[in-house]
Amino acid sequence: MPHAKYQQIADRLRDQITSGALAPDERLPSEPDLVRQFDASRNTVRLALALLTNQGLVVTRQGLGTFVQAPSKPITALLSRVKGPPSAIHASTALPVLGSDPATPETVRVLVETLRATASVAEKLAIEPGDPVIVRRSSQHIDDVPWLMINSYFPLDLVRDTALAQPGTIPQGTYTVLAELGYEQIGSMDEIAARMPDTREFDFFHLTTGTPVIVVNRTSYSAERPIRLTRYIYRGDRVQLAHVQGSIPEEYRSVS
Repeated sequence: MPHAKYQQIADRLRDQITSGALAPDERLPSEPDLVRQFDASRNTVRLALALLTNQGLVVTRQGLGTFVQAPSKPITALLSRVKGPPSAIHASTALPVLGSDPATPETVRVLVETLRATASVAEKLAIEPGDPVIVRRSSQHIDDVPWLMINSYFPLDLVRDTALAQPGTIPQGTYTVLAELGYEQIGSMDEIAARMPDTREFDFFHLTTGTPVIVVNRTSYSAERPIRLTRYIYRGDRVQLAHVQGSIPEEYRSVS
């Protein structure tokens, strides 16, 4: 079954982009030019450009036209465990950035809220939906580019009247606070999925329509129960996740 006309136009332009005939940051022909080139209506051309925009291949610059989106070098987050006991690990460093000269993530905002647990949060923390939880939210940038949101959920009965329920950073780390409360972490499990962003994520990452986010759900456990759920949220077109096992020669440790 043949594709619709706008899809055929999008396919032709996509081929030109992937082949290099249209270079990164090069301006596409104007809408009237594309109408004549493909013998199509203006609405059909606009549908084709919208499809390429949603796929992250082109970007429209107000008053200037539509340009080929220059590919960005992805940020690589390492999923492997950080060396050392869990009590020595901060949530913000649990998934470090790899590279020969990695930029240091900058936490630009920390927000603490008391909310009712959603069904998905309640399932991970082994509590009832609607039970109160403390949520610590932070957002991070690299070179002024938003790259990571971290949402950490704690059962209220574990952290009520502690530093975890108060605004601000925790220099000793949240795992240490939990250990001092008698809930030392002995293990964790990561679950990774992709989905479309919610409104908060869409605005923070300055996403275009159709760009997904990658979510790492890390559930941490004491010997008795789940003590924390941390959600690491990345924009799907700028981040790749890596897992390293064993030893790698130093000259090959940078992940491309």
